[in-house]
Amino acid sequence: MSDKTVAERVIRVFADFKKVPAEEITMDTTFEELGFDSLDGLNLVFELEEEFDLTIPDDRVASMKGVRQAVEGIEALLDAKEKGIDVNAAAMDEFKKQQAGAGSKKVDEGSEPA
Repeated sequence: MSDKTVAERVIRVFADFKKVPAEEITMDTTFEELGFDSLDGLNLVFELEEEFDLTIPDDRVASMKGVRQAVEGIEALLDAKEKGIDVNAAAMDEFKKQQAGAGSKKVDEGSEPA
């Protein structure tokens, strides 16, 4: 891992993504202030996942409204990873549960008599 703090790395990812100087982004900068739409937010999450080599679970993504929430969420995930908790496996389990729920709903919707 680099010598930079999580906050510095998150700010750099935000700055690179928006193509602005890192000095323009603070811990209190929000997605709204940066003009992010939902697609930008999703792409930013992919960039953060790549930077930190982890999967950010959907519940963490939903709670991210800006830099501070991103930093806090990533710090928590990195802490869990350091303690031996496989956050990627936990995220995959969550994804599978959601898919199973969505799949059964689709089956129910598609099972109308012809």
